[in-house]
Amino acid sequence: MSMPRRILRAAGLAVSAALIVAAAVLANLAAQRVDLRFDWSADQRHGLSEASRQVIAALDGPITLTAYMAPGIERSRLRERLARYTQTSDRITLVFRDPARYPERVRTLGIDAEGGVVAAAGGRSTQIDQYDEAHVTQALQRLAPGGSPWIVFVTGHGERDISARANAGYGDFAAALDAQGLRTRALNLARAGAVPNNTGVLVIASPQQDFLPGEVAMIRRFVADGGRLLWLDDPGPRYGLSPLAGDLGVVFIDGTIVYPDYQRLGTASPAITAIAQYPDTPVTRGLTQVTLFPFAGALEAHDDTAWQHAPMLRSASRSWLETGSLDGESISYQPDKGDRVGPITLGYTLTRDAPACEQAACDAQRSVVVADSDFLDNAHLATLGNRRLGLAMVQWLAGRDRQIAIDVPEAPDARLLLPPGQLGDLRLLFVVVGPLVLLALGLARWFWRRRRR
Repeated sequence: MSMPRRILRAAGLAVSAALIVAAAVLANLAAQRVDLRFDWSADQRHGLSEASRQVIAALDGPITLTAYMAPGIERSRLRERLARYTQTSDRITLVFRDPARYPERVRTLGIDAEGGVVAAAGGRSTQIDQYDEAHVTQALQRLAPGGSPWIVFVTGHGERDISARANAGYGDFAAALDAQGLRTRALNLARAGAVPNNTGVLVIASPQQDFLPGEVAMIRRFVADGGRLLWLDDPGPRYGLSPLAGDLGVVFIDGTIVYPDYQRLGTASPAITAIAQYPDTPVTRGLTQVTLFPFAGALEAHDDTAWQHAPMLRSASRSWLETGSLDGESISYQPDKGDRVGPITLGYTLTRDAPACEQAACDAQRSVVVADSDFLDNAHLATLGNRRLGLAMVQWLAGRDRQIAIDVPEAPDARLLLPPGQLGDLRLLFVVVGPLVLLALGLARWFWRRRRR
């Protein structure tokens, strides 16, 4: 190769290297000055979901996120993770504090060497233990004016277990409530001796054994004193709770709601009730999803109490209340045997003036009664709109009206699940085929360069 060609080639390489370095420098400067973000994930999880935006809108005044974290790269990473919040609302401010300058505050909060974040709004504060959207939004929900009331589930009579992961358990529902900034616990009335004073909502979920007379008296006293109740029960006996039903002005009607066209809907049984339209109540307002109620019963209300009853859940007009056996290949509507034609009411919201309320603006007492408990168990909670309805009921009972049905959705594409056959194909592609293709390309280039010399 002649000297001029070598010089030209070297100059060309130098110019190329200079252009690459210049492009990298310009890209770095542009990245520092221009902040463009695009979120193409299924649930906008790199931005903020609509549920999180509603939580922020429900909080009054400025929201401060105080990060106790030593200066360094971790601050930049945290700023990046919380950017979806600070860029969504100008009411949210992220402040960094060096833990070394606030030792007493750090010790009081129990913040470790890795640091921690405290969210504050409206004179209330709470710690954030993880920085994904679900946990940050959950912390912000705890700052809501209603606070974090206790949702207390009565236990000891075969009720739904909030710690169980089996199909009939309520473990998933309890976890969903916790994710809303609510706090759940189980209560054995015989052991406790009374309903705790800090109970926000008392839940009775399908008991299977008789209550003691003293336990029934505790529940009735709690309601009489203004406590809020969520009663979910199934067709069958009331196990000693009939006096409570009388206090609430509701009657459980014998029978199970059935729907004759269940095969068209694709449900497994005619005893699974699908509801697509809802009366206008604070709980169901805005709910557009279908909800399913397996083996639901029926309710009626009477007006000889101070409670005001509003139908919340009603079956379709083609359904009926089956008072006979559900066994057999076919079920038919037989009014002469006590069957009732739909629509059938299976859920009520109840309101009345709070007892012993001396203030004109005192909040009304609230309760909800539903003649079904299966729709919130682990097997059915994730079905269509069941989860949202369950959360809305508890939020309304807890007085968190501005957060009814706020639910941060789980990303449908967060995990990639492949059958074993496809996993084997991918393993063959990346472990065998890929390396062989690269080896072949390398050998081909080597032979091509040898022939040019």
